[in-house]
Amino acid sequence: MGICVSCRRRERKAPEKRSAPTAGGLAKGAAAELLPRRDRLPAPVMANSMSNIKMTNPIKNMVSKRRRRYTKDGFNLDLTYITDRVIAMGFPAEKLESMYRNHIDEVYRFLEKFHRDHYKIYNLCSEKTYDTTKFHSRVMSYPFEDHTPPNLGLIQPFCEDVHEWLSKNDKNIAAVHCKAGKGRTGTMVCCYLLFSGQMATADDALKYYGTKRTHDEKGVTIPSQRRYVEYYAELLRSGLQYSAPKVHIRELIMSPPPTLNGSHFSPELNLFGIINITPSNSVEVHREPGAVRVLLPFCTPLFGDVRVDVYNKKPKMKMRKEKLFHFWFNTFFVAKELGAHRVQPLPDSPNQEAFKLTLNKWQLDDAHKDKQHKLYSPDFKVELIILKVPETSKFTGAPESGVPLHSSSSSSCSEADTEPDGHWDSGESTYL
Repeated sequence: MGICVSCRRRERKAPEKRSAPTAGGLAKGAAAELLPRRDRLPAPVMANSMSNIKMTNPIKNMVSKRRRRYTKDGFNLDLTYITDRVIAMGFPAEKLESMYRNHIDEVYRFLEKFHRDHYKIYNLCSEKTYDTTKFHSRVMSYPFEDHTPPNLGLIQPFCEDVHEWLSKNDKNIAAVHCKAGKGRTGTMVCCYLLFSGQMATADDALKYYGTKRTHDEKGVTIPSQRRYVEYYAELLRSGLQYSAPKVHIRELIMSPPPTLNGSHFSPELNLFGIINITPSNSVEVHREPGAVRVLLPFCTPLFGDVRVDVYNKKPKMKMRKEKLFHFWFNTFFVAKELGAHRVQPLPDSPNQEAFKLTLNKWQLDDAHKDKQHKLYSPDFKVELIILKVPETSKFTGAPESGVPLHSSSSSSCSEADTEPDGHWDSGESTYL
């Protein structure tokens, strides 16, 4: 389990005399010898024992799973050098959480020992924080939720911040972490590797990170996070200026339908940040040989980062549904035909550009875990038919960077009002 045996031998001396155990357990007096009372231990011995626990705690190794750990120089940390100047690590925790994650004091001791005055920490957690003064307040926060990709507008400022810090001094290093220091951390580190020119393609960056951070080369595994690394690589490659065009989803096609142990498949969609759309009142479900089509009769305007959740509503059970899968996409890349392709305009919308985004099973969050094909066949795919809202059309709401707008299901594209498109606040950038 990766326990540091040599450290344990240095810290703990073998007892000079030990009674032999009997069939019923330890011999009389042996328990007291092996497990002495706290008041019998001098303070320094107690301190050494706690330090030893921090270094050899097997729970930490279990929690870190296949992530590589730093187990040299008296440390046992969930921490890896991705490059000589970029570190990926787990959350620097306190109190009880520090028993199975990196102890914040040990992280401080490590950084002070090897990178005193030359480290800066980047916290990607949206769900938790810590006392940044422990690290001389050299901590920047670029938060987003666990198991999700970052808002596209968050990536560029992060990369520029890291690049500026590393450019100030050749000794400077950047330590990036989320909670586990794997998925979110890997997404942003891979983007920086692309930004800095150390990796040429998203695939190169993802493979390199996986090799450096884990023993099984599985670094960033969530499909939507990998997609956003690909998005950012395409922005850098193309030199296009990012802006978020308005679109609305007209249809979602699943083929072949999921296998739900013979139960009736009653799909329900949730469009993140907009409205909850249910089959009973807001969508039309058409069943065809080998496919299920979910049509959205109302105009549902979205822009920027969009999350689509697909559920199965349980028959004869009110308020009961099971989550099947979800995925994120960005409207900019659909409209630019990057990862999507243009299709013929729909008969009822002849003046609107139509696009189809196709994602296979391995590109869908949660569905990609079905390696035994119990729910989804190997060739399962989702096709999303998307219409680009004409620039002259407006809908209600002021856009925020990377956040979809709220809209009533009764409004139409031609009747609503809006502000201009939301833009990434980097129009002056020389990189995009």
